[in-house]
Amino acid sequence: MTAITRQAIVRCHANGNMEHDFIGTIKKCYENSALVMIEQFDPADRMNARDLLYQAVISKRQMEVLTPGISEQQQLEEDEAAS
Repeated sequence: MTAITRQAIVRCHANGNMEHDFIGTIKKCYENSALVMIEQFDPADRMNARDLLYQAVISKRQMEVLTPGISEQQQLEEDEAAS
């Protein structure tokens, strides 16, 4: 399984906010979830995506990596540089 990291493109399964699966980019990772910027969604979910301001916190178990993001090593280096 590919690690879920920042800037990864993921397919998220339908959840309480969105009625259909959607595709987005991870902006921030948490322990068991991630903040996803919603980029592609079913037309029926247009109002839901808009209400969420095109972002949602999704459980990592409810997503599938389509394109890997930055490596964990790069992520650590960026976090250290920011400190």
